[in-house]
Amino acid sequence: MQPRKIALGNQKGGVGKTASTLGLASAITAVGGKVLVVDMDQQGNTTGGLGVTLEEGMMTAYHLMNQTREGIAAEAIIATPWDGVDLIPADEELGKIESDGSNDLVFRLDVAFEGLDLSPYDAVLFDCPPNMGKVLFAVLIAADGVVAITEPTIDSVGGVQKLEETIDTVRKRANPKLAFDKIVISRKRSTGEHEFRESELRETYGALVAKTSIPELAARQDAHSNRTPIHQFKGGKALTLQLAYSDLLAELPIVIGAPA
Repeated sequence: MQPRKIALGNQKGGVGKTASTLGLASAITAVGGKVLVVDMDQQGNTTGGLGVTLEEGMMTAYHLMNQTREGIAAEAIIATPWDGVDLIPADEELGKIESDGSNDLVFRLDVAFEGLDLSPYDAVLFDCPPNMGKVLFAVLIAADGVVAITEPTIDSVGGVQKLEETIDTVRKRANPKLAFDKIVISRKRSTGEHEFRESELRETYGALVAKTSIPELAARQDAHSNRTPIHQFKGGKALTLQLAYSDLLAELPIVIGAPA
């Protein structure tokens, strides 16, 4: 069985997109699963968060996007220091893709995964760039589902609506099977503003909003700085985050240990 390919995205940075990617990867491996993380953000924060330092000559997400080659993704997959997590890394070179005018550009990532046997993995998680450019379109064409990550702020509903419009565009033009899996509220604090914006999101989108929200806790950044899976991190309120990411995983269409 091929794993679900899930894009974690928002057109705005700083909403906890990378933290959610790493948190879900940690939750999957904590129950004995295996995950492929694909870093599609030129900042490379997911790559660094997994303890990977790029060396000269290593293939990255850029090489999947600067040419049209079926199955090339297999050549870019590397193991990481996190047990059960493999990675296709990214660095700032990926930023060059936005100025590439090739007609088939947005289809290249999908072609790069074509024909690959991904059955050893329980999920493929794409950490998307924080904008609505060509790289995001390429991810949405290659993905099966989208998880929108949003902070509960004044811009939340508008930001999710923009992503929803992009998903609709991709469905009509290139990937009719693309599903909107969930909206995840991240970096939540116990303030009146955050409570109000969360209720606004839930009123607008109903059950599409995950029951589990991810709190804003220092342990998240501490674990990231230590390049450690949150489920293995000790200290702060790490346990609260461990439970949150595990509960979120249970709400997503990811099957751990499905027969190959």
